Amino acid sequence: MIVVWVILGICAVLVAALLAASVFFFRFSIRRYRVEGTDEQYEDEGSIWKPYRERMEEAQRFIKSHTTQKVDIVSFDGLRLTALYLPAKGQPKGVIVAFHGYRSLATIDFALEVEFFHQLGYHVLLPYQRSHGESQGKYITYGVKERFDCRDWAHYAARRFGKDLPLFLAGISMGAATVMMASELDLPENTRGIVADCGFTTPWEIMAYVAKRDFRLPEFPLLYLMDWVARLRAGFALKGADTREALAKTSLPVLFIHGQADDFVPVSMTEENYQACRSEKELYLVPEAGHALSFAVDTQGCEKAIKAFLEKYGEQGPKG
Repeated sequence: MIVVWVILGICAVLVAALLAASVFFFRFSIRRYRVEGTDEQYEDEGSIWKPYRERMEEAQRFIKSHTTQKVDIVSFDGLRLTALYLPAKGQPKGVIVAFHGYRSLATIDFALEVEFFHQLGYHVLLPYQRSHGESQGKYITYGVKERFDCRDWAHYAARRFGKDLPLFLAGISMGAATVMMASELDLPENTRGIVADCGFTTPWEIMAYVAKRDFRLPEFPLLYLMDWVARLRAGFALKGADTREALAKTSLPVLFIHGQADDFVPVSMTEENYQACRSEKELYLVPEAGHALSFAVDTQGCEKAIKAFLEKYGEQGPKG
């Protein structure tokens, strides 16, 4: 009898430890930080952007000097979401709505691309994803809820700028997952295509990859417990959306970009997304680029690929 109680006691301790670990990783990976990064986070030691500090400084000066307005929408679940608006100079060719990645900012991930988009003649909207920057929210849902925010920003752009202007959705990292997950939703008829840079497949799979890489932890039982906590606290499931399933249903053309030296989101995830996509698609890989750095490492190559994609599909009619 004593042995049974000892075993039960050990089991109880293990269960308590696992629950504590799942709550810790939930707060670490999903809950919004009380102190967030700033526009100058590229100066932080260890930042992936630090080698590009001078270019980032110049790019952010451009963004600040060309942002004419901060615009707001209300999300499907009542959050105030904010975006920066940079109008095109002269007659616009279209609109690009660009979504940043996990625990980043609108003025960080797309800083180097914004002037390029602007020079091409596009209005640019840079939303702060929910639970980031100037947007409200307590939890990051890795695209599960953000995809509906993407849909709503697209409809805002169509209402404001008109359905005669081609609309493109772009995203980096979690932002790429967001726009890919949104690709199967009810988007405006003038949505012409998607540029997805280093996006993952599902919250579950990227968390499993990072847990194994950084903490040497297996999926079971950690992710199963985290999924339970996420459902209870944040209202979403770690398998609540899958880019591959959305891409198998979309009719929108997609340009996939990924750095082959990415050690945060493996390039294999973009390859899976590319294979799953049933619409017109293109793949551009940058051999020496780390996570989210394809445009920084191979600026000319990425500019050429993106420009050709925008020109090709911007001139065509709505995809329906």
